[in-house]
Amino acid sequence: MTDAQPKHARIADLIRAAIAAGRYRAGERLPGEDALAEEYRTSVVTVQKALQLLKNEGLATGRRGSGVYVQNLQLLGRHGSPRRALGEWGDGPRIWPTGETRPVTIEQVPTAEGPPPARVAEVLGLDPEEKVRAFDFRYLVDDRPVKLVRMYLRSTSSIGHVADGGSVPGNLLSLLRELGLTPAHIREEVRGRPPAGSDASGLEIPIGRTILDAYRVAFAEDGQVLGVEQTVMDSTAYVAEYAYDI
Repeated sequence: MTDAQPKHARIADLIRAAIAAGRYRAGERLPGEDALAEEYRTSVVTVQKALQLLKNEGLATGRRGSGVYVQNLQLLGRHGSPRRALGEWGDGPRIWPTGETRPVTIEQVPTAEGPPPARVAEVLGLDPEEKVRAFDFRYLVDDRPVKLVRMYLRSTSSIGHVADGGSVPGNLLSLLRELGLTPAHIREEVRGRPPAGSDASGLEIPIGRTILDAYRVAFAEDGQVLGVEQTVMDSTAYVAEYAYDI
């Protein structure tokens, strides 16, 4: 914390330090804005700006009509490399402890056939007006939305049959295998970006928080693209891990 920082950033540092020291624990309600303004000898407006910073970084979350609470920051691991090493060193100490043992709830969102985004159409080798079948899912951990998944496949009778049966796996590889397709290669691209309105609404996050946008493309052995999966993640809920022998 330095004097060069804006005042609301200095107040956010103090609240962050209090959380790190255990004064406020995960799930606990922070004092009200008036109480924090009095404690830190500042204005309510400055406190509001400080709390918004904490919300944007995922350290706090607002509950309508109830107040601001400390967010549980236990991270979910995302292993992005097929070369991830196994063994004692690969499972050793981590900078950011992660865990994937908490139960995940998957909600399927109704979707319909329609033209895909231009980048997806290009990857799938489709004409601009050609339709695809999209499947949407929302993943929640402890009732907190953590990622949105949309899968794009060419519209075929077999895909329609699976969808009409109401049993659609929530990830691309499982869906392709259920359709009798055999993916041989995966390419994944990930970048950070501000959320669109639908992203913020689906993840229930403030519009100022960065999200992780990942596109995963599945290829057959002959190089044909079988499907595309877009995953939009709350950046405060995930850490990407790459571990391999050299």
